[in-house]
This record gives sequence, structure tokens and C-alpha cells, in this order.
Amino acid sequence: MKRGINKIKLFENLDKETKEKLSAVSTIKKYKKGELLYSDKEKINTVYFVLEGVASLYKPNPDNTKKVVFLFGEGYVLNEVIIYENITSLSCEFLSNAKLLEIPREKFVEILETSYPLAKGVIESLINKNRIMSHQLKNISNSITVDRQIAFKLWKLGKDFGIETPDGIEINFDLSITLFAEMLGAKRETVSRQVKVLSELGLISLKRKRFTLLKYNELLDYFHGKILN
Repeated sequence: MKRGINKIKLFENLDKETKEKLSAVSTIKKYKKGELLYSDKEKINTVYFVLEGVASLYKPNPDNTKKVVFLFGEGYVLNEVIIYENITSLSCEFLSNAKLLEIPREKFVEILETSYPLAKGVIESLINKNRIMSHQLKNISNSITVDRQIAFKLWKLGKDFGIETPDGIEINFDLSITLFAEMLGAKRETVSRQVKVLSELGLISLKRKRFTLLKYNELLDYFHGKILN
């Protein structure tokens, strides 16, 4: 269990005693790709941390579509917000097979109340998520075209989930055009068309739902308007 505790970013600055307390009340569970962990507005009493895999946190829309708000991989906490109110505001499903470290909410809060570094880490994690949401709102403004939004999102996914291959940086989970559209809050047809544009420019390739970023750094240049199509 200690190996699991040591993989969590939120626990990096904790002393040995606090880590041992967390380890004593933790369990590890595996989940399959496509499995729903919890739903929007569901009451839950477990704090979840990703040890392996990729989790999508999204808001269901009235028309049965989704707005993906966060993607989190290894080392991240999914739902620290429930320590304040244990009703979820987002749904969570897995984009790959996953392994989670799980801690009962009440036990986590008990340890939190005795550890300033842990409390500080939770606050910083919440601030970081708020910062991510602010960047997303900025990047989907009317002044930024969909192709540039796609270029930036792929660059960011490459940074967070990329693996080196002979051809470039591969995003290491299946990313369909439908899911990509849900992440951007754009129409599927528009995303499909603009992905084709970036492919024709030689910046990316898409094969069997796997994106490879052929010219990773140039995606950021494209976002900033330095490459014209």
C-alpha cells in the first residue's frame, strides 16, 4: 500500500507518520475502460486517487451529450471537493483500464485535521482545478478558432499523457472525435474537419482513435497564430 501512497502528488510533502495513517485506511481497486465511477449529484463517501489509467470528469448535458471538464491520470485526486460536501458536481468515467487508491471520506477528514501539509495540499489542488477551468473558458472564447483550440488541447494532452514514439508524441489513451468534441464543447463535424486540417499540415496523425503529435512544439506555434493554414 505504501507504494500507492507514494505515487499520489497530494501526498508528496507529507511526513512518514501521516503517510502511514493514510496507508492504513486505504484500499486499491481496479476498474475497466468505460466504467462509470460516480454520477453527477450522487452522494459518495470515498476520496479517489488515480494510480493508473485516465479518468474523465464531465458534466452531463440535457440533450444526453457531455461536457468534459477534466482529464486526470496517474497521481491525481479526482474528488477532493467532497470533503466539504459529499455530493458530486461532475460524473466520472474511465477512458482506459484504471487502478485507484480509495480512502473513506470520514477517515481522510480525520487525518486532514491533524496535518497542515495535507490540508495545504488539498487547497492547492482545488486552486489548480479552478485555474484549469479558467484557462478552458479563456481558450473557448469566440476570439479563438476551433482549429487553434484543437492545437492547444492536443499540445496539453501531449504534455500530460504523451509517450515518445519514433513518429512523435502519442497520446496514450483512445481519443475519439466525439470525445474530443465533448472536451472542447464544439460540434463533432467541426472538430472532425479541423483535425483533418491539422493532419494535412503534417502536425498530427489520427489512427484508430490514437493521436500522434508529429510536430509537438509547432502545435503551440499554431495556437499562437504563427502557422497559417
